[in-house]
Amino acid sequence: MSSRPVARRAAAVTLLVVAGVAALVAVRAGDGPQAASSPAAAVPSAAADPTAPTAPSGSSAPSSGASTIPVQGATAARPVEVRVPRLGIVSRLDDLAVVADGTLERPPRWQVAGWYAAGPRPGETGPAVIAGHVDSPTGPAVFTGLEALRPGDVVEVLGDDGTTTTFTVDRLATAPKDAFPTRAVYGQTPDAQLRLITCDGAYVADAGGYQDNLIVFATERA
Repeated sequence: MSSRPVARRAAAVTLLVVAGVAALVAVRAGDGPQAASSPAAAVPSAAADPTAPTAPSGSSAPSSGASTIPVQGATAARPVEVRVPRLGIVSRLDDLAVVADGTLERPPRWQVAGWYAAGPRPGETGPAVIAGHVDSPTGPAVFTGLEALRPGDVVEVLGDDGTTTTFTVDRLATAPKDAFPTRAVYGQTPDAQLRLITCDGAYVADAGGYQDNLIVFATERA
């Protein structure tokens, strides 16, 4: 999620959608939001089968069908801050929602990450999703350097009640925005998990910006 490359790699320059951190997610029935040009993706319906093959993400264009976003009673605190100690990342969290065209809105601020507020909260069963820009028109953004995370690293999410939910990184994956792994990111899980999403890959200005998404998969520490 970023508008152009600035401080990362020569060729490159998503929370969510098309021109920057942004490739918001296309929402469609039975699928989760998909990331287009930003780090967000489509929101899976309550009936989505997490064992089904990955659904390719389209572009940031709206899908043809209406989607049903799962609603669940909150059992964990509302997240207000994300921390990645090894990288020195500390960010407050803006709420992100799916907009009228079926995509997840992009994070409104370069230096502040956002969480998909209609999905599970960190610590609840299912994947909580946090997205952020990788750079900005003037330099690094909130998720600059996210690719340096490694399995075993820690991500902490602070709740509005003062509690901290700690996650351990399982793996990182890079996916083309036109083949975003919607179900792997938003599909149901048996435990509390976390996804961090940002832009990655080559930056092609006349093709909408960054061409890939970087996704960090993490599981709540017991």
